Amino acid sequence: MNDIPIPEYITSVTEVTWGIVLVAATMAVHGFGMILTIDISRTLEHRANGTHSFLWGLGNIILASWLIMLVHLLEIAVWAAFFVITGSIPKFGTSFYFALLEYTTLGSSISLSDEWNLLEGMIAIAGLMTFAWSTGVLFTIVQSFQNRQLELIEARRERRQEILASSAHRRSGETGGQNTPGFDRLPSAIQRLRQADLVGVRFASHIFIASGTLWLLLQMGIGTNPIWAISAMIAVSDPNMHEAMATFRGRIFNTLLGCTVGLLFLVIGSSSQWKLPLAMAVTVLLSTYVVRVPAMWRQAPITAALVIASGLMHHSKEVGIEDGLMRVIEVLLGCIVGLFFTWLMSRIWPVRVAGKASGASAP
Repeated sequence: MNDIPIPEYITSVTEVTWGIVLVAATMAVHGFGMILTIDISRTLEHRANGTHSFLWGLGNIILASWLIMLVHLLEIAVWAAFFVITGSIPKFGTSFYFALLEYTTLGSSISLSDEWNLLEGMIAIAGLMTFAWSTGVLFTIVQSFQNRQLELIEARRERRQEILASSAHRRSGETGGQNTPGFDRLPSAIQRLRQADLVGVRFASHIFIASGTLWLLLQMGIGTNPIWAISAMIAVSDPNMHEAMATFRGRIFNTLLGCTVGLLFLVIGSSSQWKLPLAMAVTVLLSTYVVRVPAMWRQAPITAALVIASGLMHHSKEVGIEDGLMRVIEVLLGCIVGLFFTWLMSRIWPVRVAGKASGASAP
C-alpha cells in the first residue's frame, strides 16, 4: 500500500509579518470607513429636520450599504495590490478577483506561490472580522430608522384617536342641543351613516375592490389561479387596521415557516407518504415554540402540506418546489393587497365598531 506523500510547508517570519501588517491595514481602512459611514448617516438624519420621512430613512440605509460595500472593495484592493507587487499574481484584475473570493471566504481555484500561501487564510480572517464590524454598523443605522418609524406610527395612532374622540364629543353635543334646520343636520347625519350604519357595505366595497384588483394583477402577471391569493387577501382584510396588521404579520411569518419546512422535507431523502404528516407536526412545533406568532398559526402546517403534497402527487421534487413556491407567492401577494386596501379604506372611510376606531372586527 502506497502512502500519499503530504507536501511540506514551511511558515516564514516574513510571511507572518506581512500578513499581520495587511490585517492591520485592513482594520484601519475599515475603521475609518465605518466612522465616515456613521457620520454621513447622522448628518442626513439631522438634515431631515425631524420629518422622519420613510423614504428619506430608507435612502439613508441604502446609502450606508453602498458606503460599506465600497469600503470592503477598497480593502480587497489593498490585498490585491500586495499580491501584484510581490509577483504572486501578475495582473491586478486577476489579483482583485482572487482577493475578493478569499476575502469573502468563498475560496478560489487560483493559488499563491509557496512563500505566500499563508496569506490565503489570513485574508479570510480579515474578511470575517470586517464583515462582523459592518454588520454592527448597519444594525445601528437600521435600528435607529425602525425606532423612529415606530414612534411616528404610534404618534399618528394617538392623534387619530384624539380626533375621533373629539368628533364623537362634538356629535353628542349637537344631538343634545337645540334643533337646527334640516340642511345643518344633513352633514352630521351623513357622518353618522358613514361611521356606524354602513360597516357591512364598507367591508363589502373593500372586498370587491381588493379582489378585483388582485384578480387582474394575477391574470396580467403570472396567469395562475387566483383563489389562494384571494383567500389570503380576505383573511388579512379587516375594518380594524390593528387587527389586519396582526393577521398580516402572523400569516406572513407562518407561511414562510411552512414553506421552508416543506421544502426541506421535500428535498431531503426519497419520496415517502410519511413526509407529509411528519412535516406538518414539525411545523406546528416550530410555530408554537420558536416563531410564537399565534395569529394564523394554522397557515404554517397548511403551507408545508401544500409544498409536500404537490411533490408527492407529481412524483417530482422539482414540480413540488415550483408549485409550492407559486402558492407561497400567491399567499404573500394576497396578504399585501389585503393590508394595503385595509389601510386605504381606513383613511378614506373610517368607521367605529364596538367602541374602537376603524372597526373592531369584521362584520
